[in-house]
Amino acid sequence: MRGPFARFRQGRSDDRELGTGLWRRSHDRFVRAMDRYWQVVQDARSPSALTPEEHNGVVHAGNVLADRVPAVRALCVRLQETHPGDGEHIPTAVSEVHRELSRASHELAATAQAAAMFRLGQGTADAVSRHAERTLGHVARAEELASRG
Repeated sequence: MRGPFARFRQGRSDDRELGTGLWRRSHDRFVRAMDRYWQVVQDARSPSALTPEEHNGVVHAGNVLADRVPAVRALCVRLQETHPGDGEHIPTAVSEVHRELSRASHELAATAQAAAMFRLGQGTADAVSRHAERTLGHVARAEELASRG
């Protein structure tokens, strides 16, 4: 957990690099979903039905997903430079990229939900894996579409 001054400096850096509109929201949505995933996985207050091996698998999936956070940030920074998205307007040239980033964030949130259900013994590791793979696929697709345009 960072202190208030570090968060303030990071917020100013984010404003400078990502703007305050479309690409900032896309980035922040992905980061919030990633934070939620870790909250679910590391929640010590709720009982867990996971074996140590299953827990390690869920942590590994989280690590793989967390490795994509810098790529999402870099993509959003690049898009802010080339296609500034202030307000609610989505530049037509990169609307598909925005759609894929939105889908990636949505799938990451669904991954967190699947992990929560798995922890409670109500879901499966396959569901967590399936959502995580879809998340990675949407991020890869967004990067591919951005590199074309």
